[in-house]
Amino acid sequence: MKLVVLAAVTAVFSSAAAAAPWNACGDVDTWPGRQWSDADGAAPGWDVEALTDAKSQFEILQSASVIVVHKGRLVAEWGDSAERFTVQSVRKGLLSSLVGILISKEKLSLDMTLADLGIDDSDPPLTEVEKQATLRDLLHSRSGIFHSALYEVGGWKRMRMELAEKKKQNDGYGAGDYWIYNNWDFNALGTIVEEAADRSIGEFFETEIARPTGMQDFRPQDVEYTTKDHPAEQRFENVSDHRAYMFNMSTRDLARYGVLYLGCGKWKSREIVSKDWVLASLDGVDTRIGRRPDEQVTGFGDYGFLWQIDRPGSRRYPELKTREPAYFATGNRGHMLAVFPYLDLVIAHQVGTRGGVSMEAQKKRAIEGSPEVRDDEMTSLMKAVIAAHPDAATAYGAE
Repeated sequence: MKLVVLAAVTAVFSSAAAAAPWNACGDVDTWPGRQWSDADGAAPGWDVEALTDAKSQFEILQSASVIVVHKGRLVAEWGDSAERFTVQSVRKGLLSSLVGILISKEKLSLDMTLADLGIDDSDPPLTEVEKQATLRDLLHSRSGIFHSALYEVGGWKRMRMELAEKKKQNDGYGAGDYWIYNNWDFNALGTIVEEAADRSIGEFFETEIARPTGMQDFRPQDVEYTTKDHPAEQRFENVSDHRAYMFNMSTRDLARYGVLYLGCGKWKSREIVSKDWVLASLDGVDTRIGRRPDEQVTGFGDYGFLWQIDRPGSRRYPELKTREPAYFATGNRGHMLAVFPYLDLVIAHQVGTRGGVSMEAQKKRAIEGSPEVRDDEMTSLMKAVIAAHPDAATAYGAE
């Protein structure tokens, strides 16, 4: 792969982060030990009765597990937090840190184009114009490439197909012009990461993230793939050279990732992910083109570098209405990692999506159904947790 090394990596980070209108860093004063129980104990200032009410809400939902963390201290652990579940689209927030690490290592830069990176596809191949999309465009899900993608179903697939047809009629969008939740962008980013790291995503994540943060359950083989030869992809007529990667992760390990981001990439005294990268990732505004309100109504709030940002005027959870911004990585049917920096709060939530991406597991879930926690139910659960928080009285504000 052809690499164009960015000489002033810090300057790029600083430029992107400078536009961030909010403080995305929280306080961590208690770092998890080898086991979460090492950090467990009385949660100062938390309302025990309100927390019991929140647990009662959890118990009536189809949730599998929840972990609540305040300033790095374990506040609540409900359900089986050690079981690995297929986290679905939470995978994108997990990949974001790996891109940032590679940029810090000067193996990637935000302005590298697909042509620079040697990225193409087949059935059909990318055009020379499409190859001018940058790494930044893919991270913002704005590549303007409406190619078929793996692990793509539902409404976003239908919208992507409509845009692809529009593009054939010379009335389409170029790189950076249009936001769509685009699995082609996300999967191509996986290819880019693996080629730049010269390792699989699972191996790279284990070395750079899981091991330094003391994740208890993650193994490199917990990242699975589907290819265009996978029976499920053939069934849905998805065709692309870029594999879909899927993380299987325990809720307690997912919570550690949340604490890493709450600390703006720092774990104890060690910087795991650049603080500048974390801030740039949570900006939510592509400063080259600004916001386009007609196209930024994403359903995911503002969209950063693979993170969904909920703030007044641009909500991921419309009825949450917290006073200051929060950010999320969410996955189909109720997987969620939430970080509330101004509350120093992390909530990791999963449903029982089991079996990974094998055809047998996907078929079983399709036939038998799969547990689901709707967005409105998730909102109620988060509100119940926040009601027990020491700063609950000031957590909300008028839009």
